[in-house]
Amino acid sequence: MDKLDFANPSYNRDTGKAIWSMLYFGSYPQTEVKGSGLIDAITQAEYDANGDAYVSGIKYRRISKDNTENYECFGDSAFRYFKWEKINWRVLWNDGDTLFVMADKGIDCKAYNNENISITWEECTLRQWLADSFYNTAFNSNEQNAIITYKVDNQGAPGYMKGNGRDTADKIYILSIHEIRNPDYGLWDAKIDWEHKNDKKINRRIEPTDYAHARGASLGDIRSHYKKNCKWWLRSASSYTNYGAEVNWEGGVFKTGYHTRIFCNAVVPVMHIRLKELQRLL
Repeated sequence: MDKLDFANPSYNRDTGKAIWSMLYFGSYPQTEVKGSGLIDAITQAEYDANGDAYVSGIKYRRISKDNTENYECFGDSAFRYFKWEKINWRVLWNDGDTLFVMADKGIDCKAYNNENISITWEECTLRQWLADSFYNTAFNSNEQNAIITYKVDNQGAPGYMKGNGRDTADKIYILSIHEIRNPDYGLWDAKIDWEHKNDKKINRRIEPTDYAHARGASLGDIRSHYKKNCKWWLRSASSYTNYGAEVNWEGGVFKTGYHTRIFCNAVVPVMHIRLKELQRLL
């Protein structure tokens, strides 16, 4: 198979699970280093203003409670350490020229907006963070050249608010309710004739990285089957103008949503990549 031959999603008819082609692209702090792996060379390294340091050619990030969106998931340690790793992306669609991709995990924890006010996707602080901090942190200049500025449709979804402001032009964004309901992307199987026993929400369950969890992304109820999953933002307006829509631990789209200033939801970025540019990088 050609290295750029990314198949579009399909469903396993026995399990209901989607099958995605995967792409490693960009990098970000993800897996926690702890136990015997947390050697003196890592804890005693000279970390820069961003909390990053190289040890034996490997990049690490150090954070404290002050570096979290909320400290409820951080624990009692003075510092925690995370290894930078390639980001794994699900290919939601390949049109022959570009790939539409979505992070396979909740990559970080951020509020939809830093103030709990009625706000559109165009104006929210999460969009600003993705466009600036995340974009410039996760991707080098060659990778950035492969990412397309995409016209993002902010139409409303049936049964929710009428819309979420004007359309935007984004390199990095998050899914809408309308997009997550598109069965072509492998996230919504309502049009597939599964047997009743199959789990309709399985493909929308997302786990956070260790880093996103430490930064504040809460996990499901420990007594449930969803204890490893996080809640993650959608960009659509929900039933209330100052609430943001989300996918919950179980994988359901939560219509009521949560206050936009909630600091316990994960961010699952999406973007569009030019295949010609990607070929030069792989």
